[in-house]
Amino acid sequence: MVYTKKFDDWNNEKKRIDEIKLSFFPKSREIRYCKLWVNIWFEADWKWEFSRPVLVIQKIWSLFFCIPMTTKHKDNCYHYKLLSISFDRWDSSLMLSQWRIIDHRRFQENIGKISKLEFLDIKKLLKEMYLPEDS
Repeated sequence: MVYTKKFDDWNNEKKRIDEIKLSFFPKSREIRYCKLWVNIWFEADWKWEFSRPVLVIQKIWSLFFCIPMTTKHKDNCYHYKLLSISFDRWDSSLMLSQWRIIDHRRFQENIGKISKLEFLDIKKLLKEMYLPEDS
């Protein structure tokens, strides 16, 4: 079976999302399904109807700094295997290189929350990766 990207379907979905009026805001450490877009090349794509779980890192007005998750763990500095939470029989990893800033209207249901200690470890990794100390 050939994988075909549904760019036109995603464009229609974006129009629908843009009309949504939400009164809730996710909190840091929450894992939520999120409506993400059809991407190109190495960017992580959606899995089911444009949804993918993400870890909420920080609220920035009505925008959120989030990291998409995957069930395919790779042993490199761009993936972080979550230890404090798992879903059914699947382990989950964060794709640290795929972080995004997204609008709160993209969020769907809450599916979990990671521990405070693990969250601090992830924030430290992000800081080291994207804001390194001057040498």
